[in-house]
Amino acid sequence: MKNLDRQFIDNLLSNIDIVELIGQKVTLKKFGNNYKGLCPFHAENTPSFNVSSSKQFYHCFGCGASGDAISFLKNYEGLSFYESIEKLAKIANISIPETVSKKNYDNENLLHANYIASDFFSNNLQNNKKAKDYLLSRGITDDLIEKFDLGYANDSWDGLMKELQKKNLIKDALEVGVLVKNKDKIYDRFRDRVIFPIKNTQEKVIAFGGRTLNKSESAKYINSPESKIFFKSAQLYGLFQAKNSITKNDKVIIVEGYTDVLALHKNNFNYSIATLGTAFTKSHFNKIMKYTKNIFFCFDGDEAGKKAAWKALTNCLDELRDNVNINFIFLPEGKDPDDIFNEDVNLFINLIDKSTPLSEFLFQEVEKNKNIEKIEDKSKYIIECIDLIKQIPKGVFKTLMEEKLTKIANINKDELYKYTSKFDKSDKSDKSDNNKQIDDYNNEEFYILSILIEYPNLISKHAAKINKLISNNSAKKILNAIINMKEQNQKINISSLIEGFPDNKDLINNIFKTEIEDKNQDSAAETIKTIIYTFQKKLDENEYFDLLSKYSKGIKLSEDEKIKLKNFKK
Repeated sequence: MKNLDRQFIDNLLSNIDIVELIGQKVTLKKFGNNYKGLCPFHAENTPSFNVSSSKQFYHCFGCGASGDAISFLKNYEGLSFYESIEKLAKIANISIPETVSKKNYDNENLLHANYIASDFFSNNLQNNKKAKDYLLSRGITDDLIEKFDLGYANDSWDGLMKELQKKNLIKDALEVGVLVKNKDKIYDRFRDRVIFPIKNTQEKVIAFGGRTLNKSESAKYINSPESKIFFKSAQLYGLFQAKNSITKNDKVIIVEGYTDVLALHKNNFNYSIATLGTAFTKSHFNKIMKYTKNIFFCFDGDEAGKKAAWKALTNCLDELRDNVNINFIFLPEGKDPDDIFNEDVNLFINLIDKSTPLSEFLFQEVEKNKNIEKIEDKSKYIIECIDLIKQIPKGVFKTLMEEKLTKIANINKDELYKYTSKFDKSDKSDKSDNNKQIDDYNNEEFYILSILIEYPNLISKHAAKINKLISNNSAKKILNAIINMKEQNQKINISSLIEGFPDNKDLINNIFKTEIEDKNQDSAAETIKTIIYTFQKKLDENEYFDLLSKYSKGIKLSEDEKIKLKNFKK
């Protein structure tokens, strides 16, 4: 990265209050020098998510998530690097210089190729009666077409290709998959299909789904391939359009397809979204948790629907928190949401009211095809339930699930612990081992660098002396970088240090995530003096034993060494 670019980013980060930024998304409470809250990146009941104002850094001692303001926006809001820079610059009211080029950072050209394609498809739809008639026959009105930016891909091999060629975007269009290259021929991927643009939560088109209008076409639906900007297992169709309604209604309905989403929105269930042909994943779950804790899965009532529901359940278990409610809606066999709405919208409301809670569905599915009156089946049932329940994070919900199982099994919890591998191996601690010390790093050297970052005003007074006493080469390099930042009046931030010393990324992360016990600068100064004294004492002792060893081996000492040895003995 160019120096000017790095300077701009450092300046930008120094103008952002990370506590205020994260505090808009996470409830934080003052805890010593730092702030604590429940981690937004994993399920937990005891706060282990720390935010440091002085270090402009966050770290979760539970899942290990850590970083600065840029990485928070990337991980929490799903923004790209450049989008994070744009958002922070807007907050700080700082202009982004020309030298900080979008091309240096991410995939703006890929997004632009999709934007051109989306606009092209949208214009096509307005001029194609067949496509418009198909949508109208499915009850998809002009309002829905506009809301979801629906389009149409003409029955042409090169219509979109020619449009993208004018914009010099062929390479990018191939990368996002709206164009396909076969040998030396480049052609449009989507042909004679209704197009469903897939947007991220910033309204950027990241992919497309296409429904064929050709009855002889074997592939009814096709999607864009995965790319640098599109990962099926992390995206949800309609989330951009639904996110405000999800928050307002404090619930979300998750269905299985594009047209199901449209049907629900048409009938004022505007908090509905869909997965993209994949099972519901942890990435989906964590994304939804930003908007609501109340999830209603809507699946077909057949065996395939039950399997999809079970997959969603098992993928959610280790992310469940006490305030999360997951329910399953099973549609009458052979019917989709639109069929039900055509009969009576109240039928769907009734299905929601009678939805099956996750707790009931879990026990029902495990019991399926078992006769728990038989000891053999009951044994299998108990073990299978334990294997599932032990994945749930420690909390009230987990305790209630355990109690329900003990009643069904007619055996107390102590007995279950005795005869099984325990309900949950992780109950001992909600914390991971991410905060263990780096093996080759002296704990006191580690800690003193953390103090200097927490209280940078102490650098000028103590850094030179510390530099002479620190023995670890990596620590010396990091200390000198910190001194240099302070001398140039730069705010010390983790991204600059990691960029300067990428091989020491783990060391730097440990320095930043270490919690300082000193609650004020005066106390920290005294701690530094104590550590310096300890360093010096160790050096003196090492020197004494080295001289003593030389003397005992009959090695001649210099006059200075004799004086030192004599003084040590005193």
